[in-house]
Amino acid sequence: MTLAEQIREICEGFDGRIGLAAINLQTNETVGYLADEIFPTASVIKLAVLLALMQQVEDGQYSLDDPLMLRRADHVAGSGLLQFLSPGLTMPIRDWAFLMMNISDNLATNALIDHVGMDKVNDWLDAHDYPNVRLHRKINFNLLKTDQKLLGTSTPAALTRMITAVYQQSHVSPAACTEMMRMMNKVGADRVGRYLPFEPYGSEAPDAEILRLAGKTGSLAGMRAQTAVIYRGQPAENRGFALTVMNEGNPEPERWQPDAPGVLVIGRLARAIYDEWMG
Repeated sequence: MTLAEQIREICEGFDGRIGLAAINLQTNETVGYLADEIFPTASVIKLAVLLALMQQVEDGQYSLDDPLMLRRADHVAGSGLLQFLSPGLTMPIRDWAFLMMNISDNLATNALIDHVGMDKVNDWLDAHDYPNVRLHRKINFNLLKTDQKLLGTSTPAALTRMITAVYQQSHVSPAACTEMMRMMNKVGADRVGRYLPFEPYGSEAPDAEILRLAGKTGSLAGMRAQTAVIYRGQPAENRGFALTVMNEGNPEPERWQPDAPGVLVIGRLARAIYDEWMG
């Protein structure tokens, strides 16, 4: 069975709507399933916020070391820890961005959307030819309960191109891309890394042979998404692949468990691609 056939079989067996786009970073071979269709992103849209922020830093508008203060008005529920901390806390923008990406902190996200400017995020997307990726508004769970597309939307293909650009150190400077990869390090170990020989707490293998991943996840009721790069060695070697999986509409009651159907299918798809391209 070819890789495309395996992916089709897995996707067609998922109870809900699902899309995938993946690229072999050494050969540029691609595989997809509904790769150009629009899906809700949930927190995966935070990658676009981060890229626009990094662009403003490169343009000299401010520094990642500049302070940003936690405001009482910033409070938002969901993932993260800043919602439980005291207003007035001040941290460098770098740390706000790390929390947004590494633990998907929603308060950090809304504060950074205010700092960067929602229109500026979408302007950056337009300037870099991402017409199918949109940030629609800040995180508001009352609205998201009515329509999951009201935070962000994208195609799997667009997000795969975006995470590939970060890994290959384009769009912004190599230093900025290295910092973004640090912020996304190990994110999605329970999804794309679930069935891979990925050791999140260290490995005795030679450094060049350690399997690494970096990415961004997103979750809403009956919906899961992940964009990621799975690789070995240095970015210039391109020893790995990038993929995005987006699914929605799973009818199983939402219990926010690590074995939710939308999570498991991401892991199965990542393993099929790994076996074909890296195994």
